[in-house]
Amino acid sequence: MGMFNSIVADLRCPIKQEVGSDTEIQIKWQVREVRALTVYHLGDVLEDIEAEYDNTWIRTDYICRVCSKHTTGKNGFTYIKTDDQRRHPVFVRIDQGKICEVLTEQEFEKTGVADFVHYF
Repeated sequence: MGMFNSIVADLRCPIKQEVGSDTEIQIKWQVREVRALTVYHLGDVLEDIEAEYDNTWIRTDYICRVCSKHTTGKNGFTYIKTDDQRRHPVFVRIDQGKICEVLTEQEFEKTGVADFVHYF
């Protein structure tokens, strides 16, 4: 799998229609040397972004903490097992390295944009 960075955003679950706060979108859109578990938010700039992911919309996905089944482990810690993960598509707009928009699939469909990069 290797190292990655993350974009964190509040995203509405399309199944339960509840907002998942600080939802993690794992990315490998930057050169390998800057992938160090760095966390980005809307408005931040991705350093050393690879050209194919800049100035475009990117379709990726995320693990939904709202509708995925949670397991309680030792000391009350909850987590999501791999087999219990529910993933949903999400679209991220990057302009000159800046994270400009993060939209759910339903929100993106309303934009009418047909050209984007697939990243899964």
